[in-house]
Amino acid sequence: MSRWIALEHDDIDAVLDAAKAWCDRCFLANGSLFGDENLWTLDNIRELRRRIFGESIVGEGSFVEKLEKQLGTASPELIRLAAETVWFLHLFPDMKPETKRNQVKKIWEWSGSDLANSSYLSDQTLMGVGNPGQQYFRNRGQNFEFFIQAMERWKTESQSRQAALMNEDVPWSLARWFDEIDKSDRRPMRCVVLYLLFPDYMERISSLQDRKRIVETFKDQIPPQFQLSDEFSSVDVDRALYELRKSLEKKHGTEELDFYHTPLAELWRWEQGQVSGPAPVTSDSPPLNTILYGPPGTGKTYATTRRCVEICDGKADRSDEDVRERYKALVKEGRVAFVTFHQSYGYEEFVEGLRPETGEGAGFRLKPTDGMLKRIAERAREYETPHVLVIDEINRANVSKVLGELVTLLEEDKREGAENEVAVTLPYSGDSFTLPANLHVLGTMNTADRSIALLDTALRRRFEFDELPPRPKLLKTVDGIDLPAVLRAINERLEYLIDRDHLIGHAWLMGAKTKADVDHIMRRKIVPLIAEYFHDDWNKVRAVLGGTDDFVRREPLAPPPGLDDDTGEDRYRWTVQDSFEDGAYDRLISGAAMDAEPEAA
Repeated sequence: MSRWIALEHDDIDAVLDAAKAWCDRCFLANGSLFGDENLWTLDNIRELRRRIFGESIVGEGSFVEKLEKQLGTASPELIRLAAETVWFLHLFPDMKPETKRNQVKKIWEWSGSDLANSSYLSDQTLMGVGNPGQQYFRNRGQNFEFFIQAMERWKTESQSRQAALMNEDVPWSLARWFDEIDKSDRRPMRCVVLYLLFPDYMERISSLQDRKRIVETFKDQIPPQFQLSDEFSSVDVDRALYELRKSLEKKHGTEELDFYHTPLAELWRWEQGQVSGPAPVTSDSPPLNTILYGPPGTGKTYATTRRCVEICDGKADRSDEDVRERYKALVKEGRVAFVTFHQSYGYEEFVEGLRPETGEGAGFRLKPTDGMLKRIAERAREYETPHVLVIDEINRANVSKVLGELVTLLEEDKREGAENEVAVTLPYSGDSFTLPANLHVLGTMNTADRSIALLDTALRRRFEFDELPPRPKLLKTVDGIDLPAVLRAINERLEYLIDRDHLIGHAWLMGAKTKADVDHIMRRKIVPLIAEYFHDDWNKVRAVLGGTDDFVRREPLAPPPGLDDDTGEDRYRWTVQDSFEDGAYDRLISGAAMDAEPEAA
C-alpha cells in the first residue's frame, strides 16, 4: 500500500530507487550521490553540524540564504555535502521538481563547480511522494538539524552495529535507534527517513498526529498484540500501521489503498468529504482567543475543562465525569496543553529561548529550545483538528513581555492561511513562525489578582472575554444553612466595600454536605480570603460577615508598660472562632447584631 499513491503520478519507483542509491552510497558508505568523492564522512558531518548549528542565523532571509551565511568559508566538500543533504530533505515532499533542482544546484555551485545533470535530478525523481504539511517547510532548519544529528550518530556506529540495525531489511531496530535521538518524537523527518529506507514496511505518513489518529480510528482492525497500550512508543505506532495495512489490503482485496484518499480518508479525517484541509470556520465556531474571567471560586477550572472538550469535539453534552475523562484523553493526545503564568514566566519559556548544551569538549553552546506555544503550534500544524492551549492565571505574568512580537499573530485574520496572514522571524532560532488557524488560546483570569481594565490594551483587543460570576442559585440549603443567601449577603457587602472583582465564588461551597463542611470552608478558605481582600482590616472583615462576633472575635489590647495609653484609638486582637454557633449564618444573612457576646469556644 505505501508504494501506491493516489496522485496523478502514481509511479514513485524513481523516487524510491534514488533513496536506495543514497542509502548504499551515503548512508551505508561514505561516498557521494553525485560524484566519486567521499562526502558523507563522520568528520564532514560533524563540521557541517558545527558550522550550521554552532551559532544560529537570526533575522530575515530564506532557508537557503541563511544556509549560505552559515556555510561561509566552508570547504568545497562540505558545501557539496550540504547540497546533497538538501536534496535528501526534498525527496519526500511533493513540491515542484524545478524548485528542488534549482535549490540543490545553487548550493552546489557555492563550492566553485557546477552540478552535472543526473537522473537523481530528473522530474520523475524529484516529484515527491507526499505532502508533509506546512510545518515541514516552515521548520526546514529543524529538520536539517535533526537529520544531520542522526547522521553524525549513525557514522559513529561500527559496521557490524549498522548491519544489525538494518536487520535484513526489517526496520524496527533502526526505528528504535532513531527514537533515542533528542526530539525524534516531534520531528516528521524521522518518519520521512524511515519510509524512504523501508517503503515496504513504513507508511507514507510524515504527520505524527495523523499516524496516531489512523491507528486509533482503525484499532479494531489491528491484531490485539499490536494495538497501542497506554504507554506506547513511536515504534509501536510503526508496527501497528504495518499490521493495519496488511489487514486493510486483505479486507479490500487490493494494495492500491491510500490513507489520504477514498475509501479510507473519510473514516478518519476531520469531516467526511473534507479530506485535504482543516475544518471550516463558521459563525458557530468557537472564537480562537478567549479569556474566562471572574473572582476566585467561580468554576473557571471546571469551565475550562468543558470548553476544551467543546472546542475539540464540537460539543460537550455529557456528564461531568465523562467530560473530565475526555479532557484527560485530549491532553494525552497532545491536542490540549496547559500552562500557568506567573511573575517570573517569560518569552523564553513560552515561545523559545536559549538553553546550554554540552559539546565534545569542556565547553557548551547555547541552543534554541522551543517553548510551550511553539510546541503545540507545531502539533496543531501537523494535524488539522482543533488544538487548545490553556493559559491559567493569564493576568499574573507580564503578557506583553511573554508574547513579544507574537501578540500580532493572535488575531484571527493574521493566522496561517488567513487573508492577512503574518509570519514573524523568531529571534533565537531564526525560524519563520505563524500561528495555525486551528490553535485556540483559552485563558483564565482571576479578577481578584488584576482587573481586566489593567490588561494590556493590545491583548484585550485580541481576546473575547467570557465572565464567570458567582452563581448562588447553584447552591443548596445544608443542615438548615441557606447557602445561596449566605453567598449573596457576603458578595453584596464585598462589592459595596471594594468592587465586583473581589467577590466569593459559589464553587467554594459546592462540595459542602454538612454544617461541619460549611464551617471548615468558611474558617479555612472564605474568611482568610476576605481578610486578604481588606489587607487584614478586620473591622471590615467583621462587617462583611454580619457585624457580629460569630465568625471573628475581637478582644481589646492593653498598651505595653511605659507607653501612654491615650493613643486615641482602641486596638484589638482578632481571632477566627474555632466553631460557629447555631444561628451564626442566619445572623450573617440578616446582619443583626447579637444581644450578648458569644463565649469563646
